[in-house]
Parts: sequence; C-alpha cells; structure tokens
Amino acid sequence: MPQNMFIRTNPRYISFSDKENSLTIDRFCAETGTPLESPFPRPAFVEYAFWFARHANVEFTPELVVRLDYAASAITVTTESGTRFTGAHAIVATGLQHFSYIPDVLSGLPPSLRTHTFGQTEFNRFKGQKVAVIGSGQSAWEAAALLHLAGCEAELLFRRDAVRYAEEDNTASGLRLIESAEQFYRLPLEQKQERWNTPRQGTVALFLKPYVEGKVPATGGASIEQAEAGPDGKVRLTLSSGDTRIVDHVICATGYRIDLDLLPFLPSGLLAAIRREDGPFRRFPLLSQHFESSVPGLFFVGSLASHTHGPAFGFIAGLRQACRTIIPYLAHTREQSARKGF
Repeated sequence: MPQNMFIRTNPRYISFSDKENSLTIDRFCAETGTPLESPFPRPAFVEYAFWFARHANVEFTPELVVRLDYAASAITVTTESGTRFTGAHAIVATGLQHFSYIPDVLSGLPPSLRTHTFGQTEFNRFKGQKVAVIGSGQSAWEAAALLHLAGCEAELLFRRDAVRYAEEDNTASGLRLIESAEQFYRLPLEQKQERWNTPRQGTVALFLKPYVEGKVPATGGASIEQAEAGPDGKVRLTLSSGDTRIVDHVICATGYRIDLDLLPFLPSGLLAAIRREDGPFRRFPLLSQHFESSVPGLFFVGSLASHTHGPAFGFIAGLRQACRTIIPYLAHTREQSARKGF
C-alpha cells in the first residue's frame, strides 16, 4: 500500500498474535515512543511488524516460492534460487498478491497505460498527468488523495451514485470482524449462506474525506463502456452516459477476485487434489476447522480461508483466531506422531 498512508482499522485490532499475547501494538508504542493514534500510520505499522519479528524470533527467507509439491506425506517448497525446504506442514498466507481484479473493459489496455492499486506505493511518477481512478472504495480514495498531493490532475469514476464513508475509526466494525472470526465456522449453514450471498459494500475511511472532497473531481453513476489506447499514447474512456475522458493513465481500484487457481506456485496436479467449496465458490479451497485442506498438512489462511471461515479472514482481524486454531493443532499432531515413533 502507499508508503505515506494510514491503517484504517482502529489500532486496538491490529496487534499480531503471540502465545502470551504480550507483543501487542500497545507495548510497541510504549517502548518506542510511537503515538498510539487512529488512523495509525503505515510506516509505524511496518516498524511494529519487524519489532514483533525480532521479539518472536521469526526468521525470514527473502525469496519467492516458485513451487510447492506434496509427495509421500511431505511438502517440499522450492524457492527462486533453487533452495528446497521440506516438512510435514505448510501454511499458505500470501494475502492478495495474486488476486488483483481488472474488469474486461480495461484489461485490454497495455500495462504502461493501466495499473491496479495493488503494489502502487508512490504516485510522483504521474506528476503533471491526467489520471482516471476507477472505483469507489478505500483504495480508490487513497490513490486519488495521493495523486492530488503529487500534482496530478486526477478524477474518480465509479458506478455507485455516491461514496459511503465508514464510521469514524472503525471500532465497531473491527469488533464485529473479530467476533465473526471466532464464530463463523460454527454457524448454521443457513446463516453462512446468508453472509456469503450478501454483497459487500465497500466504504471509505473518514480521514480521507478532507484529502479528496473539493480537491479531486468525483463522477458517480458512471460505468466504463469502452477503453481505447490512442496513437498519441493516451487513453480514451467512454462512459455509460456517453461522455468521454482523455487521460494519460488509468488506475484500477477495482478490488480482488480470490481464486486458488491463480497461485502460481501450486502445480496442476496438486490443485486437482485440493477439494473445493461447492458451486460458485469453487475458487476457494474447502478447509477443516483447523484451516487444513484435503491435502494433509497443507493449510490456507487469509483471503483464501474467507469462505470456509468467514469474511474476517480477509483482514488482520482474523489473524489471532487463525494462529490460535492452527498452532495448537500442529503441536498436538506432532505430539501424536512422536508417541507413535514417527
């Protein structure tokens, strides 16, 4: 996310999970003199992450995984350098990295003229340009605010009639997500189906309002009917109203489509062995109460767990529940194996 933005969730709900629940963001702020304020600055949150890692003895291997294989009850992970790690368990926690969604009408534009907000960390390269931001959620408003600050002529275009702002610091929604993380798996099927079938209505944090309103034009009720790259290196957008826009670049704040098949490090044979959720939700792996897939020892958390375990797992609010479910289960499994002499 952009370097100079904020974490929209109230800080009381963004602590990582450790066994004693002692490595909290409150402790980090007290020890480092960091103000515990809402909204919480992204750079401070990153500092908290590395502070947590040092205290929790988390080790990093800073390489991309290019392949994950399962054979003979063992999982082997191969990195881009050819290094291999083999173990009985693997937890896939890759977030939204592979799931950026760009509508078909915009996907034909060359990458030089069209990008997604994922991975867009700074906007100075657009200084002096006309940029259309497509979307009405948090990432769209962040992009518009930072484009304006970078000296761009930006415009927000979205299908809704108007933007929806969230409550001031997301306290209530953060609490609801944590409660959902703890309860969703055990809910009756009818209640789960109701949640699954209720469209999510994205909102924008109130702290972004003064950065955008009155500074960046916003056109609601406008869907993109056509997008063409011209010989002059600009993009011509035709809106549903018949109006057109000529811009230098299009930034898609169009969300994510979670799909197990988009993980590039899972070979086709392993993908075929992973049981899926039913019907229109086949994009998600079917997980046990411990987040384990049908391939023994292979676990999925985060957005890929958000169908079996609920929407909280698309947010950091689901982290603690995932840890407190998976880690004791792994410890118990290891203890049983030791008793059997494995």
